[in-house]
Amino acid sequence: MLVAYFSYAENAELPDDVDASATASIQVWNGETTGNTGVVAAMIAETTGADLFSIRTVEKYPDTYDATVDKGQEERNADARPELSTHVENLDSYDIIFLGFPNWWGDMPMALYSFLDEVDLSGKTIVPFVTSGGSGFSRTISTIESMESGATVQEGLSISSSSATGAQDQVNEWLSGLGYVQ
Repeated sequence: MLVAYFSYAENAELPDDVDASATASIQVWNGETTGNTGVVAAMIAETTGADLFSIRTVEKYPDTYDATVDKGQEERNADARPELSTHVENLDSYDIIFLGFPNWWGDMPMALYSFLDEVDLSGKTIVPFVTSGGSGFSRTISTIESMESGATVQEGLSISSSSATGAQDQVNEWLSGLGYVQ
């Protein structure tokens, strides 16, 4: 099993002294700076024994929310595919891919489109999870199903961004219901 995820905090030019407690989408988890999606990804990996893979872009996002919003909307409007700096080397060794991302304006970040364009998940099972301010998956599940039509997409998990660090019980219940608890 592989947990592949995109996290703003792992793709931004953050100052070394970033205050995670004052920035809603930035968290410190197990001593590492990550985002809400990264926290949930780590919970899934720890619970299932899956490998963890961070989807990262070559060009970093700005360190402020407003500038990141602007850049993200520019990418979306241009249907951009940001170049990725990380690539799954041994994708053939995984049958189950947990795919995580934040909901940006009712959609996946464009880096997820880059990732899904790059990989062929035919014959694999995709288990999506999303962090959002309340929008849940929006229409992202149908997008994933369309982009990876040869894959099986299982029931996903939507976590409120405001409760990501306290979501372990919700994650465990979801994973248990799907039969993925180690």
